[in-house]
Amino acid sequence: FYITCAVVFVGIFVTSYNFFADKCKFYALREQDITYSSGLIFKEYVTQPILRIQHIELKRGPIDRKIELAKLQVFSAGGETHTFEIPGLPLKTAENIRQFILTHKDVIQHG
Repeated sequence: FYITCAVVFVGIFVTSYNFFADKCKFYALREQDITYSSGLIFKEYVTQPILRIQHIELKRGPIDRKIELAKLQVFSAGGETHTFEIPGLPLKTAENIRQFILTHKDVIQHG
C-alpha cells in the first residue's frame, strides 16, 4: 500500500512540475542574438549571438510530425553539441526563425 501511494505521489508531483515548468520556457529573437529562458525554481538563461551560431537544425519526431511541431536546435561555433534547444514550436514558426537567423547572419557578416 505504501509503495503504491509513494508511486502515485511521485507521478503526480512530476506531472505537475513539468506542467508548470513548461509554462516558464521563453525565447527572444533579437537583431543581434537569440535568448532562451527556462526553469521553474532555478532560472536558466542562454544567450547566443547570431554571429556565433555555426549551425541551426529543426528536429521532428513522429509525434511532432503528426501535430506539426518542431524543436529548434542552435549550435555554437565553439562546440559539437547544441547550445540550447527550443522545444514545442509550431513548424512554420521554427522554419521562420531558422530562415531569419540564416539570412540575418549573412547580412551582419557582409554588411
